[in-house]
Amino acid sequence: MDAIRTERLLLRKARTDDLTAMHRILSNRQAMRYWSSLPHESLDQTREWLGDMIAAPERGGCDFIVELDGETIGKCGCYKLPEIGYILHPDHWGRGYATEAMTAVIGHIFGRFDLPALRADIDPRNTPSIRLLERLGFTFTHRAQRTWLLGEEWCDSVYYELKRP
Repeated sequence: MDAIRTERLLLRKARTDDLTAMHRILSNRQAMRYWSSLPHESLDQTREWLGDMIAAPERGGCDFIVELDGETIGKCGCYKLPEIGYILHPDHWGRGYATEAMTAVIGHIFGRFDLPALRADIDPRNTPSIRLLERLGFTFTHRAQRTWLLGEEWCDSVYYELKRP
């Protein structure tokens, strides 16, 4: 399956022509505040990231571009199974799109892959994402300190898991 349709979204495989739209997201400081890397400074950096996303299925990933009315607004899925995550442009926060995308992707992944659980690594300061995961049935497993060095700032992680239904 190359695409998943929800009530409002199209979740599809990444393409090279997603470069500009994904750079708009990945270079946005607000969107990247709790991401595992600093905001992208160049289109080349996003091109490399997108190339990795396109190649992810060959390395055990299941990742999707999130479209709303033909506009790329983010990504959702597993860059490498069973680690799940998402990012949306801040213009689209607070409207239920992340919940809608995650619900569809989780169902797809459990339907397609024989995984006992999905896992998420979240910055503990990212309370909206933690609440979203908890609403989806993820449970806290543990916390680790100084897991990501972003620029000169060490960030912690909290880990959540969703067992196969």
